[in-house]
Amino acid sequence: MLAPTPILKLDRLSRRLGVELYVKRDDLTGLLESGNKVRKLEFLVGEALAQGADTLITCGTLQSNCCRAVSAVAARLGMNAVLAVKGTRPELYDGNLLLDRLLGAEVRYLSDPQWERVDEVMADLAAEVVARGHRPYVIPESGANEVGALGYLECAVELADQINHGAPRFDSVVIAVYSGGSQGGMLMGKQLAGLPGEVVGIPIAWPAAKVRDHIGRTMVTAIQRFGFAIEVPKTFHLIDGFQGVGRASVGDAELATIVRLAREEGVVLDPVYTAKAFTGLITTLEKDPKALGQRICFIHTGGIFSLFPFRESLSRLIDAS
Repeated sequence: MLAPTPILKLDRLSRRLGVELYVKRDDLTGLLESGNKVRKLEFLVGEALAQGADTLITCGTLQSNCCRAVSAVAARLGMNAVLAVKGTRPELYDGNLLLDRLLGAEVRYLSDPQWERVDEVMADLAAEVVARGHRPYVIPESGANEVGALGYLECAVELADQINHGAPRFDSVVIAVYSGGSQGGMLMGKQLAGLPGEVVGIPIAWPAAKVRDHIGRTMVTAIQRFGFAIEVPKTFHLIDGFQGVGRASVGDAELATIVRLAREEGVVLDPVYTAKAFTGLITTLEKDPKALGQRICFIHTGGIFSLFPFRESLSRLIDAS
């Protein structure tokens, strides 16, 4: 993994909004395994190797960033990758799924009923791997457990160190959240490293109440397992209402955010995660520039490869603008 990832000020957007807005480029953590998932996989795959595993199993949507990162890490380390993905096999591979197959991952396509019991499906896949004479290690969707959260605990420590060496002292650090494991990791690292400012999550799929529950459970499990001398906060700061119509579904508002930021600052977001969260952040600041303090850092968690399956909608918006 390439770290520390750089911090970039968004000058024109900052002037427009009346705040100091920065982005931590966690989309630049590596090559094909780039983005926030590789931070999690540093710990998850480390545990897999310590257990003698030679096959990584995980699950996700057809355009899962985690599945692509697992495929890339497995290929780099000479391991096997088995992916359980929600959806039917497309006529043509695209985006992350194209990279999964290019990297040699074995893909199993799951119907909606199968996806409802995806943990059982992955357990069955693990049994198949054992029957073939290999040793599996199962990674939960998005790497969202107490081990994966260590990746963003480390990110918080990294950011605190950057601040100690001259980066701005942020009032808020904002991150897109699916289940909330990354935000949980950041909150643990905040306490351990003395990271200033508030850690703010913007849910992109789950309701805020479900995210809060997962953050709390992840932190409790990590504290118990690793013996961290920290406490679970009584409240978690989430900006709700920007989930759209579902995790993998993306509307024109998010796509318009991608186009505008690309042209205004030369930074490209992904449709599913960061575009939704950044839309929520900008909307919040347009309503109240003081809502998150004067200096704000948005963590760009990557996912650019999922941009390409939206080429038709993006082409329409680009031409219209």
